[in-house]
Amino acid sequence: MNAPRCPLGRRALIAAAALVVAACSGASPPADDAASKGGGGAGGESVPSDGGQGGQGGREADIMECVDECPAESGGITIGCKKRFMFGMNYAWHNFAGDFGGIAAWGRRGVAAEADIHAKNLADIRAHGASFVRWWMLPELRGESVVFDANDEPASLGATTRRDVQKALELAEQADVNLVFCLFSFDNFHPTRLDTDVKTVGIGPIVTDAKRRAKLIDKVVRPIARAVAQSPYQHRMVAWDVINEPELAMTGSSPDKGPNYEPDPQVEPIEHAQMQAFLRDTIKALRAESRALVTIGSASMKWARSWRDTDVDFYTFHINDRVNLYWPYNQSPADYGITDKPVVMGDFPIAGLATATLPTLLESWYSQGYAGAISWAYSDATTTELEAIKAFADAKGCDVRY
Repeated sequence: MNAPRCPLGRRALIAAAALVVAACSGASPPADDAASKGGGGAGGESVPSDGGQGGQGGREADIMECVDECPAESGGITIGCKKRFMFGMNYAWHNFAGDFGGIAAWGRRGVAAEADIHAKNLADIRAHGASFVRWWMLPELRGESVVFDANDEPASLGATTRRDVQKALELAEQADVNLVFCLFSFDNFHPTRLDTDVKTVGIGPIVTDAKRRAKLIDKVVRPIARAVAQSPYQHRMVAWDVINEPELAMTGSSPDKGPNYEPDPQVEPIEHAQMQAFLRDTIKALRAESRALVTIGSASMKWARSWRDTDVDFYTFHINDRVNLYWPYNQSPADYGITDKPVVMGDFPIAGLATATLPTLLESWYSQGYAGAISWAYSDATTTELEAIKAFADAKGCDVRY
């Protein structure tokens, strides 16, 4: 096992240099790194940087108060002034499409009503070395998460959705984990349907109509972002994953004469320009309401060029055995022509691939300049797999902890 980096001598040199700069500028000396937890410290908002058009830069005073004593050796995501390998797990839900708002007819309750369950799970994730949790919010619009009018137009968040969002942040603070909230998924593009008296509203007809899309953003996306911003624990929500695997809800060709999209056979697919408009408008709203970073959970490196013109701070790609046959795990981002922004592997089997064990995957991405790895998924993990996650985190030390 490798000893964690950041030897005392290096810490002392950095601290001394910062004191000299502070003295010359008249600013206060930097706070000790150990005193700050999560993305932005225990008491304030995170100040994301590191790339993209939208990461809001910190004020000069913020920079002077923060010294990165343990920057990631290779790739990483910068939150505040800390550059770390974004290491975590997909939660990804306790109740699919029900954690935020609940599904009363099926007896599925939101986060606030089942806080003890989520607290236990988040604490266990943290105990096994993962400091990032990717948590799905509205992968389908059903139950009480969103209120719709008689015309299936979004009218407001459900009665408990805001409370569930803020309880999730509070539980993240208690467990000392950081959240990546995944707003939507390709699953949202299933047709509107009724399942045992519970209506699920498909968003395809909504996002392809400019006026209806604006309602979805104003009545759902913005209020969720505001619920985060108004929480005393907002610093625990460090990134928005706008949509999980959008390519599986798309048809036609991808940009720059790239590979055609391959939609899930059960969805109502839309074209690239339509999805781009939806993502553009959603991200614009998130930028206005939130200081968190933004990414898109792309289904595969196959579509590496699809979101280059989208206002994201880092790219996220998923991989499984089928993808690995053609776009193998052991290539660097540069090998895939990605050099403009950091790359996180945001969904891969926690059991590993047919050709690579979990430790092999993690070491490959860590050494080749990827900015993070978030495995799938906590609910599927065996004790052995969780211990492998912990072993990697222990070996890398402060490189994987914000």
